[in-house]
Amino acid sequence: MLDPRITRRDFLKAASLLAAPAAYPGAPNAPLIRAAPQTYAYAYVGTYTPNGGGIYLFRMDRASGALTQLQVFDDIRNPSWLACNPTQTRLYAVSEIDNFQGTRNGAVVAYAIDGESLQLRRLGAVSSAGTTPTYASVHPSDKFVFVANYGGGNVAVFPVGPDGALGEPSDVRPSVGPRHRARAVDDPPGQFAVSDHDSPHVHMVAADPSGQFVIANDAGLDLTLIWRFDAQAGRLLPADVPVISAPSGAAPRHFVFHPNGRIFYNLYEHDAKIAVYDYDAAKGGFRPKQLVSTLPPKFSGSNLSSEILVTTDGRFVYAANRLHNTVAIFCGGE
Repeated sequence: MLDPRITRRDFLKAASLLAAPAAYPGAPNAPLIRAAPQTYAYAYVGTYTPNGGGIYLFRMDRASGALTQLQVFDDIRNPSWLACNPTQTRLYAVSEIDNFQGTRNGAVVAYAIDGESLQLRRLGAVSSAGTTPTYASVHPSDKFVFVANYGGGNVAVFPVGPDGALGEPSDVRPSVGPRHRARAVDDPPGQFAVSDHDSPHVHMVAADPSGQFVIANDAGLDLTLIWRFDAQAGRLLPADVPVISAPSGAAPRHFVFHPNGRIFYNLYEHDAKIAVYDYDAAKGGFRPKQLVSTLPPKFSGSNLSSEILVTTDGRFVYAANRLHNTVAIFCGGE
């Protein structure tokens, strides 16, 4: 039985590290950064420290998928999410901690990427404006970085300086709402895993493809939040419909847009479902069209879904299932 003081997030973090090979620590995300002609691509991989060493640079063989470790950048704690800017000249990493410079906040670290060697040069760190940040993304204009603070239950907007370093937040928006069930109303049979519904827990934030709207998922309150983005002041303003509610306990975690910009896929962590919406880019509006499970028919047991991706041609959608240890593959649609 789990110690009641240990959260679901702590348990899964420890489990992922225990299961990871020593030479390749648990990797919350690995953005491909630069393609070498035909043969290789390169990836930066974030890890939890001290089990992981920091941010790893790998070379990937395009034919076999084999990874070769080239470098470790060890000047950051718990770089659990990495994001590159559109031109791939900078990398931003959240430091998933709760004690940055004597505060209760986490941190966001900015790096410059050397165009030839792919070495990282640290530009600086700022407070994430909340506890345990878990996600960062870059606005299409390259002028702002968005951060989701899981423990703090808020979203922060950071202006990007001329050298790529981050300034103090131009806006911080908390997520507010009633608490929901710790177990989803439509959990798979036999589900024993509980979700963190003790308070707001913002798990992801990113702009839509146009950059006019910013969207965040709160897994703790079962909400998807929508703001209109003021790209001059770096402010989040309420959209016409500012909130979409998920089923109680479902825990909306990560989302992704189809390359056509008209379809939105929202992954529910706890009940292992993908909610599909038609997206109105002019209004930041969502119209539900489908709800599908990421698990096999008649599945019974525990599972927590984690990540969702769409191929660049829009043909396939991938969703990862933790505990069930599978990747669900769907045909994408127009």
